[in-house]
Amino acid sequence: MMNNDYALELNGIRKSFLGRRVLKEVDLAVPTGSVFAFLGNNGEGKSTTIKILTGLAAPDQGSVVICGKKLFRPKNHFAKRSQQAPDYKVLKNLGALIESPSIYPNLTAREFLSIGCKIKRLPKSEIAHVLDIVSLTEGEKDLISHFSLGMKQRLAIAHALLGSPTLLILDEPTNGLDPHGIRDIRRLLSDLPDMTNTTVFFSSHNLDEVEKMASDFAVLKDGKIQICTDMPSWKKSQQVNMVLEVSTANRAWELLLAHGFNCSVVNERCLNVNNIRHQQQANLHALLIRSGFELYQSYYQKLTLEQWFANENSL
Repeated sequence: MMNNDYALELNGIRKSFLGRRVLKEVDLAVPTGSVFAFLGNNGEGKSTTIKILTGLAAPDQGSVVICGKKLFRPKNHFAKRSQQAPDYKVLKNLGALIESPSIYPNLTAREFLSIGCKIKRLPKSEIAHVLDIVSLTEGEKDLISHFSLGMKQRLAIAHALLGSPTLLILDEPTNGLDPHGIRDIRRLLSDLPDMTNTTVFFSSHNLDEVEKMASDFAVLKDGKIQICTDMPSWKKSQQVNMVLEVSTANRAWELLLAHGFNCSVVNERCLNVNNIRHQQQANLHALLIRSGFELYQSYYQKLTLEQWFANENSL
């Protein structure tokens, strides 16, 4: 089903290689205007999915819909589903950066982007527009060989933005960057939907950055989407733990366990109380103090996306 609320839809995508089914039944809807993170461990099929989204591989079964239009169509009336070919008119709505950027270090940024304009049959006025978006206007006449890795990555994203695509697909956009470069990419991707009306779909293993910049995310596991949600809803759903620093953690653990609290010892002075309601905090403090414990500090703590992902994938 095609829906203008979604920039990208995957419906029943299956893909096998040498008899091994990599993608079993992938269904996914990416909201228009979102910064959407596509997560999963190595070997789960993320790269295969991205190749299908960009027309570099065809699904054995299922459909890909970009901006309301099907990406793949049969080569002829008698072709099997595995012989589907991408519709290049649909691909014009797409900008992509797969793996490391392919750039020419002996060219300036403007010269490099001018090649992209020629290939895409775009006016050279596009160059100034995309350089401004990625904050490289001042370096447009500098040789790319003098750019930092972060600047090269932003230039590659500028190249993908030529022609004002409605969907931008990025594979590990912060991979290999230093903290400064990662921060620049985070700011850029977070701002892109408002600046350009472009929906951003990216894969990443840097879950700390994903939590900071993604508006939505999905997890691919065992060839299927295990969870697909927006970031605020996910954060709201996570259990809240209370961290307590006391005089003797083992004795405090025994006391709290006897009173029905779900807790665990971190070290000799620290323990976690899991999934505790805010209104229980005063009662817990009073119980410890009445029982002769010294309570040094207590604070609430939610799992980070990285911690949650590690727990989910350890089951």
